[in-house]
Amino acid sequence: MKKCICLSMLILCCACSNQSKETDQGTSQPQTYVDSYTSASPTRSQLSGDDLKTVQTELVSLSSDLASIAQAAAEGYSEPEGAVIAQIMSVNPDGTPGLSTIHAWQYNADSNTVTVELTYGQNALNLSTVNSRGTLLVHGKAYYILHLETASVEELKYSDENYEKGLFNAAYSGKDAQLSEYSITFKVLSIESSMVYMFQ
Repeated sequence: MKKCICLSMLILCCACSNQSKETDQGTSQPQTYVDSYTSASPTRSQLSGDDLKTVQTELVSLSSDLASIAQAAAEGYSEPEGAVIAQIMSVNPDGTPGLSTIHAWQYNADSNTVTVELTYGQNALNLSTVNSRGTLLVHGKAYYILHLETASVEELKYSDENYEKGLFNAAYSGKDAQLSEYSITFKVLSIESSMVYMFQ
C-alpha cells in the first residue's frame, strides 16, 4: 500500500489564527482557523458516537502496560499480547516534524487520555510543556490518529540508584548517556481513522 508521507505532514500543520489578509481587490478578509485535528482529506474520518467507543476499546487492547525495568524482570511477567508500537509526532522549534517510535504508551478510555514514556530528546522536550500539542499514530484494524494536548509531565532524572532500582521503563535506552525519562499524560482532543498506510 502506498506510503502517505504528505498525509503525516498534514497532521502536523496548523493554519494561522483569525488574522486578516489583504485580497487582490484591497479588501480585508478574515482567515478561517483550522486546527490540526480537522481533517482536510477524504481518506480520514473523525470518530464520534458508537464508532468512537469501539475504537477506544480497541486502543486499550493495543496499549502497552508501561512496565518498568523492575516490573518486566519480575517472575511471571509477560507483556500484553496485543501491545503494538506507535509513533508520536510533534513540531520541532525550527518547524520540522519530530517523530519517535515508541513502545511505552497507554490509552485510558475512562479519562480519554494517553500516557507515554519518552527518553530525553527533542521530541520529549517538544511535548513536555503543559498545553503542547502532539499526534499519536497507532495501527490497529485501521490507522488511528490521536490528536493530543499535554496535561501533565513527570521527569525521572537519571541516577545509578534509580536505574538499579529498575524505575525506568522497560524500553529505556538512555543509561549510557544518563538521560532523563519523561512520563507525559495527554488529553485526547480528537481521534481520526484512516485506511491509508502511513508508517510501518
